[in-house]
Amino acid sequence: MPVKHYDQLAAVAVEDAPFNYDPDLAGDEAEQDSATVKPFTIWTPSQFLEWKAPTNTCLLGDSLINRGEFTSFLGIGGLGKSRLTLWLAICQITGREWCGLPVHGDPVVWLFLAPENGILRWQADLRGMLGTLNEGERAKVEKFLRGYAMTLDEDGDLCLSNPSTCARLATTLSTVAPGAIVFDPFADMIDGDENKNQDMVSTLRVLRAIVSKSAPNAASIIVHHSRTGASNVIQAGDNFNAGNFARGAKALYSRVRCEIQLAPADKDDPNRLLLSCGKASNGPKFAPRGILFDPETMSYSIDPDFDLEAWRNNVEGKRTATAVSIADLVATVAGTYKPGEDVTTKTVFEEFKAIGVTLRTVQRKLRDAVEAGYLKDGSKRGTWRLGSKPLKS
Repeated sequence: MPVKHYDQLAAVAVEDAPFNYDPDLAGDEAEQDSATVKPFTIWTPSQFLEWKAPTNTCLLGDSLINRGEFTSFLGIGGLGKSRLTLWLAICQITGREWCGLPVHGDPVVWLFLAPENGILRWQADLRGMLGTLNEGERAKVEKFLRGYAMTLDEDGDLCLSNPSTCARLATTLSTVAPGAIVFDPFADMIDGDENKNQDMVSTLRVLRAIVSKSAPNAASIIVHHSRTGASNVIQAGDNFNAGNFARGAKALYSRVRCEIQLAPADKDDPNRLLLSCGKASNGPKFAPRGILFDPETMSYSIDPDFDLEAWRNNVEGKRTATAVSIADLVATVAGTYKPGEDVTTKTVFEEFKAIGVTLRTVQRKLRDAVEAGYLKDGSKRGTWRLGSKPLKS
């Protein structure tokens, strides 16, 4: 049923009783209480400009995931959102790049509250991921990674309609003192109907109250389902439809600072995925990119063959033969480069124009290759040479 007892649940995590405004107390009684009521914090422009963020606030990218804020991570069921988020935690702890995005700060404690993932799933994922790390990195993961173990005496109930669940959650956060919390899946935590804004807002208020009291410096990552079907999948990375990507009410989109989106990149290959950004309130969105899942190591890497335009055509059923990948362009530069003679855009374009690839597409892909580190700018504008990062064979 809908949340009708927010004050009761929030009080589990907040010691001070909430202040309830009663318009009938606008007279003498309200004036007497005004001396004890704390006003909102109000700053001048100069105070805002002089403020400096605490160190180690940002954990990923250009303020994509910040401590003390909420981020949503969306995708249809079965894509591997949980596993990709676990890989994010390991990357932040070990200082590795995550899907082409830099991680920041000292390692923080990552707490995964994911009751759908049993112990066997944790074992499989961790065996693969830890196998890619050296001894020192594995020791860091052991120190900073924590997960909810679904043993026989755990019922896995994280629904915030239950006061005892709220109390256990608050106590857990206070005990673990995480720097990042992953709530997965959020649908199981919602008190009421996820399609109703009122229920979604009320649930988020309870969750924020608990986190603000028990783990105020933690980044909160809400893992939630997106809408299914090709017409909805294609909205990944689409600025026009970003607020429509998540399943259920749009209140979640409006109340997070960043939304990370995951979608299938290939109709037949489940290991090819699209990672995009639906919202970034603190900085620029990152460009949509293809990523590859390695089922042996349970890890993820950039897909150099991914082409966003070709992907959209494919989802719409308009697969074409005119797409060109970053790998194609890098191979062309490598094959035609001579010491002291950088490869021109025109030279690269000549290799592909016969199959219908446009000059604009080639120019865009060359810039993407530079951003990824596979190429770098030549001595003159519009020329290219190989970068420091080799393509995977």
